[in-house]
Amino acid sequence: MSRSSRLTGGTALVTGAGSGIGEASALRLAADGWTVVAADVDDGALESLREREPRIRVEHCDVQDADAVARLAKAVGPVDRLVHSAAVSRLGPALAQPREEFDAIWRINFLGTVNIARAVVPGMIERGRGEVVLYSSLGGWVPARKLSAYASSKAAVNAFADVLEQECRGSGVTIRCVCPSQVDTPQFRRISAEDPAATAHRSGMSVDVVVDAVERSLGRGGLYVFPGTTAKATILLKRHLPGLFGKILERETR
Repeated sequence: MSRSSRLTGGTALVTGAGSGIGEASALRLAADGWTVVAADVDDGALESLREREPRIRVEHCDVQDADAVARLAKAVGPVDRLVHSAAVSRLGPALAQPREEFDAIWRINFLGTVNIARAVVPGMIERGRGEVVLYSSLGGWVPARKLSAYASSKAAVNAFADVLEQECRGSGVTIRCVCPSQVDTPQFRRISAEDPAATAHRSGMSVDVVVDAVERSLGRGGLYVFPGTTAKATILLKRHLPGLFGKILERETR
């Protein structure tokens, strides 16, 4: 896999690095010669990551806590690439999911994105260089049953990333908003086991497919990255053939 980033190394900060896409991103960046700081709330997972790759520095951080995120950014110093993958999902009906659970999903997924961007991106703008990779989801474009909290929080991430990209144009800072479909992560496997219909009875793509797509995207224009073959086709189908799309979604999420 050829690297397409215009940056050849530096300091990378990866959130949600304890598992899934964040873990894969941290390991890939370390292998490519970056100085990697991996952040998560799961100390055990961070220790396991450090054992796998001793060059990775690990930091405990809860992204929904703006003060904790600010302290993390100060401790890390100048960041050349931010990979923000910290997120959580819980199944629940739109009108019945416990409010505290719904709010927690929004605080982590959306406000966590706002917190980390506000803590890191101004320094990139001041230095005139940087890459920001924000993880959203196909769910932000195509919501499904029992995922109202997760889907709406990811739709908000899309809107935030869109505005951030507009406001960073000409600054030397590249923004990418990554919207994969199902990815084989511990969280995906938990949800799939709880209710296979919530994941359309499908298996997830490899995290490496996602990381590869992100790396390639950094060498070309465009805000959104749709890894794999499903996400972009799904969005186009919903947009241009909504009736057919609705029937397919109804069938696959039952």
